[in-house]
Formats: sequence, structure tokens, C-alpha cells
Amino acid sequence: MLSFTRKIRDICSLPAYISGWLIFPLIIIICVGVLGAKFGINQLFEWDNEIFLLGDALTLNSLLDFQWYIFALVVLFGGVCSYIDNQHVKVDLFSNGFSLKKKAVVGLLGDLFFLTPFLLIIVFYGSKFAYTSFLSGEGSTYGGLQDRWVIKACLPLSASIFMIAVLTRVIDGFFVLFGKPNGSVGGVSNDD
Repeated sequence: MLSFTRKIRDICSLPAYISGWLIFPLIIIICVGVLGAKFGINQLFEWDNEIFLLGDALTLNSLLDFQWYIFALVVLFGGVCSYIDNQHVKVDLFSNGFSLKKKAVVGLLGDLFFLTPFLLIIVFYGSKFAYTSFLSGEGSTYGGLQDRWVIKACLPLSASIFMIAVLTRVIDGFFVLFGKPNGSVGGVSNDD
């Protein structure tokens, strides 16, 4: 069961690894944006028919929006990966000297009573947020990217993936408490 939950967490980490590769296009987008601003070029390309997300032109404002979108993807999905790898910000002041089972209890309580309700709220309101954006056809008002619902939908999506990762850690935590743990389980190890 523990190898199954580890595989699920590996799948949950995939969007973070994919969005991490967006840093390279981000660097290019920033450089093109700086050069375009320096030389007074606002509209880079224009076409006749609207293209999904881009609208009818690629402008410096589009590049600015791309920067924010990529940054949002890296943060949203990177947070999930950080949690999975147990590299997230946490308070170890009290649990530093705890045994593996006590750490598992603290982790379970935190995941079930603090993190899960927070993620449920994000999924609920984030879905409404993205759906409203989709229905209204929200796009940039200053010549940037269109179809803002795409990036807004990443908020509940990342929170949903986060909840799956939390569920796997909760399952592993129960194995620590009631089964025979083997090494690091659910982000909790004797070395923490």
C-alpha cells in the first residue's frame, strides 16, 4: 500500500515538474518583453482570426500576462511538490524531539483539521471563480491574453491535486500509527 501511495504522489508531482520547465520560456519571454519595451515595439504579431488565449495579436502585454501565468503555474504546482517532498514550511519547534508515531499524529491532525478544510475552500471558491470567468469570457482589458478562465482553473486544479497528495500522506500516517512503518512514511521519518 505504501508503494501505491508513493506512486500516486509521484503522479501528483508531475505538473510541478512540467511547470518547472516553463522557467526557460519565461526567461525568453522576459528578454523579448524588455527588448520590445526598449525599442518601443508593442505589437509583435497580428493575425486575422482569434486564437485561443492569444486573441488577435501577440503584444508586450500578452508577454507580461504570460510571465504572470507561468509564475502562477510554478507556484501553484510547485507548492504541491514541496509538500510531497516534505520541503514545505512547517513548525518543528515542538515536534523535533517526537518519536515517529507522535510525529505521525501531529502530521495527521494538521493535514486533516487544517490543510484539508483550507484546500476544500480553495477548490469550492476557485471553481466558482474560474467558472464565472469562463461564462463572462473574461480576458485582458489592456491587449494581453484572453480566456483568463484557463489560468484561474489552475487554482482549484492544483488544490485538488494537493488534496490527493494529502490523502496519500494521511493513509501513510495511519500505517505509521497502526501498521509496521518502513523508513520514511507520509513525509515523517525518524530523521525529521
